[in-house]
Amino acid sequence: MTDDPDREPQDAPAVPPEKTGLAFYAALALVGILVLMVVFLNYPAAKASAGTLMTQTNWTLQTYTDKTGILIPALSGRGVTARFARDGSMTGSAGCNQYAASYSTKDYSINITNTVSTLMFCTEPGIMDQESAFLEDLSKAASFRVDESFLKMYDNAGKPLMVFIPS
Repeated sequence: MTDDPDREPQDAPAVPPEKTGLAFYAALALVGILVLMVVFLNYPAAKASAGTLMTQTNWTLQTYTDKTGILIPALSGRGVTARFARDGSMTGSAGCNQYAASYSTKDYSINITNTVSTLMFCTEPGIMDQESAFLEDLSKAASFRVDESFLKMYDNAGKPLMVFIPS
């Protein structure tokens, strides 16, 4: 080993390259853009899966639009229910009678048709009025929103018709 002060020792560790340069920030920006693309480009998949999410739960009516057009709470005791099958059929209790219907979804739109029900008469106050309004609301449903905690149906004008919660 020499004592020359201008000469670097050969055993000195190599200095690692700087990691926070322009290339690092460019790579970070690209990762951020990719994350945003995954989130926003996946939005159509969320719409497509909304109809499927509806079939994974039995639903109980929480509020409905009565014959005057006001959203009111469902009567307690006689649960109004809805079950959406993957084959496009819908069944449940309308409060007094059992009903069945056909439905189809596309994105967030829904079309409920061919509703039929049994023809029993129930004497509990308000139950037949609620059932009649509910079955009419089904035929007016034009769009919906769904997640794990609610199913909301709207008419053509976007006015809420019914709100269901998981049974």
